[in-house]
Amino acid sequence: MMPDWRIVAVVFAVGAASYAMRAGGFLAASALPQSGPLPRLLRLAPGNLLVSFAAAGILEGGWASLVGCLGAVATMAVTNREWAALGAGFGAAALISAVL
Repeated sequence: MMPDWRIVAVVFAVGAASYAMRAGGFLAASALPQSGPLPRLLRLAPGNLLVSFAAAGILEGGWASLVGCLGAVATMAVTNREWAALGAGFGAAALISAVL
């Protein structure tokens, strides 16, 4: 059975819009100055956004989220392995959730 033509059209339209936005971003970035405070701010923005989203999630999740994140960060610092850090973080969060 073939998919409805409108579904296919929407998928192609979303893909075209995505590529157009990406190309527009590259064009806008090429027009920016290469030195000064603005490029430095833009290089720091992704890390700042990650920290702000993580902080909001930790505050919303309570003690279990805080302990899980701290356990993951500590495990990552010691082992330098992402999967170990994820396991330790999830385990710590589950343990605290069960206790509290």
